[in-house]
This record gives sequence, structure tokens and C-alpha cells, in this order.
Amino acid sequence: MAFAVSQFKSNIASNGGGARPSLFKVKISNSVDGSLSFANNEAILVKAAQIPGSTIAPLPINYVGRPIKYAGFRTFDNWTTTIINDDDFSMRNKVMEWMRVISGRLDGERNENYGAYATAAGRYFEGEAVVTQVNKDGEDGQEYKISNIWPTNLGEIALGWENDAIEEYTVEWCYDAWASV
Repeated sequence: MAFAVSQFKSNIASNGGGARPSLFKVKISNSVDGSLSFANNEAILVKAAQIPGSTIAPLPINYVGRPIKYAGFRTFDNWTTTIINDDDFSMRNKVMEWMRVISGRLDGERNENYGAYATAAGRYFEGEAVVTQVNKDGEDGQEYKISNIWPTNLGEIALGWENDAIEEYTVEWCYDAWASV
């Protein structure tokens, strides 16, 4: 059977033209008190993200000298976002504060607000993220809710006199699971 380009084009057109990777929005919120959540005007600065993936690892069981593979546990790799830095460093400061709630202040102090004692005082560090794919007409499309996220790695910001680009950095997030909404 010959390949018909016109049929391919009409199939793509009849299905909305295909999703665009540049049409998305990300909302990140923490469950502490909302003070570390990204506001709507800040969330627009999330330059890059991914729709998260998952892996079901094989679980080999030896039987009569041969491994037989069964479906194992579902695992999720860390989720990475690229954020454009604003003049006030507001989003970066929120991520740094979120990390302090988890592991303590930069000087090592731990108290009821920072570190292990914070969870005992009811100040939990997990949050959630929602990645929304936006359709070409500007309407919200498919959404993905990422549960129990927390920042695990805050990337550096490169400085240099030869560079006049806007600063950006990455944040790597751990999470428990995601689901399409």
C-alpha cells in the first residue's frame, strides 16, 4: 500500500492538528499553608516542564533455572522544571524556603518551623503540581496531577559578563505518583 501524504495531513487536521509542546501551564502548590505556592503571575515563568512518565520494572523470578519476568512495581523518575528568574527572586526564594522546611535552615538549625520538627508540628512539606496541556484555541486540554511533590535539587544560576540572557534555573522534584485528571 502506498503512503499518501494527503491522507496523513487530513488525519492530523481532523484530530485537531496535534498537541503543541509549547502550549502548557504549570501550577505548583505546597500543602503547608499555601505561602510557598507559585502565584498565577509567577507560574507563567515556568519555561519548561514535562508530562511525567512512569516505568513498570520487570520482576524476574527464577523457575527451573530460567528467569520468568513478571510485572513489578511502578516507579516514577524525578520531575524537572526550568524556571525563568524574576528580579525579586520570588520563586527561587519560595523553593529555597520549601527546602529549609524539609531539612532545616542553612546554618543547620532545626526547630518547629524547619527540619524534622516541622512535620511533628503539623507543617508538612509535600505539595502538588498540575500540568495542563493547552489546546490551540486557548482552552485547557489534558491535565496531569502530580501528587506529594517536594523539591530535591535547586539548580545553579550561571553568571558571566559575556552573557546578556535572562537568568534561568532548574528545580528537580520528587513525587509519589501522577494521574491524568
